[in-house]
Amino acid sequence: MARKKKRWLILVAVVVIAAAAVAYAARTKANGNGDNEKGPEIPTLAASIDDVQVVVREVGTVEPEVKVEIKSNLSGRVVDLPVRAGDVVTKGQLIARIEPDINQAQNLLAVRNQVQAASIDLEDAKQDYDAKRKLFENGLISVEVNREAETRYRQAQQASDEARDKIGLVEASGIPVGDNPRQVVNIVSPMDGVIIERPVELGETVTGSGSFNAGTVISTVADLSTMQIKAGINEVDIGKIHLGQETRITLDAFPRVLFKGTINRIAPAARLDNQVKVFDVEIALEELGRELRTGMTANIEIRGEIREQVLTVPIESVFVRGEEEMVYIQRETPLPKKIAETEDDDEGVEDSEGEEQKSDEEKWRDDPRQEWRRWFEERKVVTGIASTTEVEIVEGLEEDEEVALADPSKPQEERS
Repeated sequence: MARKKKRWLILVAVVVIAAAAVAYAARTKANGNGDNEKGPEIPTLAASIDDVQVVVREVGTVEPEVKVEIKSNLSGRVVDLPVRAGDVVTKGQLIARIEPDINQAQNLLAVRNQVQAASIDLEDAKQDYDAKRKLFENGLISVEVNREAETRYRQAQQASDEARDKIGLVEASGIPVGDNPRQVVNIVSPMDGVIIERPVELGETVTGSGSFNAGTVISTVADLSTMQIKAGINEVDIGKIHLGQETRITLDAFPRVLFKGTINRIAPAARLDNQVKVFDVEIALEELGRELRTGMTANIEIRGEIREQVLTVPIESVFVRGEEEMVYIQRETPLPKKIAETEDDDEGVEDSEGEEQKSDEEKWRDDPRQEWRRWFEERKVVTGIASTTEVEIVEGLEEDEEVALADPSKPQEERS
């Protein structure tokens, strides 16, 4: 009988111990995702007083303020190409000569022949009209015959004017139609500058710029005396910049050379760049340096609003929950294990020397052997401005409070 009772006592003890272990494991998982007995392994950092400044960093390109792509109005073959990249040119200087293809050469020839035919018809109609007008004045022909001659003359005059207007439009576009049996077109520079690009070679065929195509670029001429930086600013940062704002610029090729500039243009509408909406921004440089070259990569830093000596936390410690922002404050509680034993557990009792005895919790905190369990308290905060690394805390946090740098509410595998 005693042996049976002893077995029941052992069984009850085992059940109680198992239940306690399950309860403790459940509490550990609820408070710290069950990372380990001492709580989740999450890095923390204390909130501190510091200066915060809005900074927008972007990558742009060095570009001349004025550049023109030179194209031909007709499709054809390049028969002369007297310039190359790097050459200095003046307005009206020959850039290339294009021999039109057979179809366009025939069209130009038809325009010239139309003018000549209209001129011949006009001369014939004028002579006929002058002759019949004299006969009519002498009463030798009827009014109807004279009127027909006059009508034919006026129609021929109109046709001749239309043909000359058409040839004038062609020549105004840079295509000579007069004494040009091969119909070769001269392409000239529209401005003073430097040839920064010449993508075609002698003998290549180019496409003319018409209503349905952009045409082949023969050369690009630019004014290199005025350079600027062009960049696309992400839409999430566009509210942090404004016209006239100062910028700092460095080049990948010359990282130690600092250029200063000012934002002088912000595009009114966004464009899509790799599925991201960006606004085109132009930055005028205060001074030009010999280091600047068209097409160079420019690293842009735009400094905005600054707040001095405010409470800050790392930007990665603030999490968005719906329309609210949260941080996780680190808390600590002693593990359920008593390290320091006392002879008298009565709290607040003074010993013979008048010193107040410490409670168990105070002894745990003072004992270096005591182990603590970490857990995190979710707290709503109000943030202010943010830099690339820190964010201002306006409300909800005190200095030196430790905040989590990862989300403790997520499983450990999702935090890594």
